[in-house]
Amino acid sequence: MAGYALNYVAVVARDVGAACRFLGESVALQRTDVALGSRTVPFFGVGQAAVAVFELDDPYLEEPLFPGVHHMALGADDPAATAARHGLSVTGEGIGVGGKRFAIVEPKETVGIRTRFTEPLDIPSADGPTYKIDHLGIASDDNDAGVRVFIDNLGCPLDSTQTDVEVRVVTESFISDKYDLVYHSRPAEILGGLRDVFIDIGDCALEFLMDYDSSHTPQKRLGEDKGNTKGDQSAIAKFVARRGPGLAHVAFATRDIDAMLPKLADDGWRMIDLEGRPGGRGSLIGFVHPSNFGGGLLMHFVEPQADGGYEKKYG
Repeated sequence: MAGYALNYVAVVARDVGAACRFLGESVALQRTDVALGSRTVPFFGVGQAAVAVFELDDPYLEEPLFPGVHHMALGADDPAATAARHGLSVTGEGIGVGGKRFAIVEPKETVGIRTRFTEPLDIPSADGPTYKIDHLGIASDDNDAGVRVFIDNLGCPLDSTQTDVEVRVVTESFISDKYDLVYHSRPAEILGGLRDVFIDIGDCALEFLMDYDSSHTPQKRLGEDKGNTKGDQSAIAKFVARRGPGLAHVAFATRDIDAMLPKLADDGWRMIDLEGRPGGRGSLIGFVHPSNFGGGLLMHFVEPQADGGYEKKYG
């Protein structure tokens, strides 16, 4: 397989118990508690990778610490040597979760994405309604730089590129009892959008999301209405302005998003979307509100095109 595969993604939650209940009970992912020194860390297997949930003050994680997606770990038999082979600086290394060696890469050299190489962990997973990580969302201010790092240097395959825009069209009508009906459409106005690049890392992808046009004013009150492209653009722009480029969200693949999202709401979780809406690569998408986990940790669901996606609902 070309490039590198995601072994696990580390997320940080203010409310670890809620995050574990969400992943283990509502999403029905298989939990494995993995040793880290004298304690354990909950890992949730999903497809060929896993999600690890950490406390906000966990000493295993490098600063700055904030709730959200902390780092991704790519599998490598010799982590430090792998980083050196690609000319990447190592800022720390040691023995980590599961007694596996790891090496931390300087984030400036991976376009702000906190990345580790790690000896692969074998975290079991079970096939179910949520069957893999679809992608990791990257808040980006330079998609071309991401391509240079992950495709040109690390050899990961390009899946696709995409441009998302939300457009407003105003139509005027002129109705006369003598001269009939005339319609006139004003030029379309772009309200917001994103430029996307999808790069494969094993059975999931990195989705680089860059603001389509920085002159667009971000939406102020995110998460109070159901999602749309303007809101997605606003979330990315605000993330980059506040934290700089980096890992922004985790997206899980599900075979029936219009069954999954209402089920999560019935389980008591606050939702941004209650039904799938059009997303990248011909998919349907829906977001979970980060307030469920104390704020900051953003997760969403994807029904890929292979499972029906956009065509099943809108085609």
